[in-house]
Amino acid sequence: MSIQTKERSVPNGVVLELTGDLTYANREQFKAAVEAVRQRGCRHLILHMDDVRFVDSSGLGLLALVSQNFKLMQGQVSMVKPQTYVREIMTLANIPKLIPVYDNEQEALAGYKMAA
Repeated sequence: MSIQTKERSVPNGVVLELTGDLTYANREQFKAAVEAVRQRGCRHLILHMDDVRFVDSSGLGLLALVSQNFKLMQGQVSMVKPQTYVREIMTLANIPKLIPVYDNEQEALAGYKMAA
């Protein structure tokens, strides 16, 4: 399955709603969507993961890379509502140490304000 992205602006950031699988096969679609947001100067990217069914090792690596790129420009990436299976994969790979995970967008926005 491919990955679809839908972007919407929120106060102090952009939400990227992801649907599908975050895998090696879909990496270019994901990278292009994130880069478009970053090029516009977004400092807080919220990845809405509710409809992501699977993440492979390449997807995990991409998440780590995206997080580092945003940190280099004094920004932050947050993650919202990963499904239980995806959350377990993220935890095993220590992704929550790089990207804070929240239950909803309001918490993610509040977390960014506290970190800023």
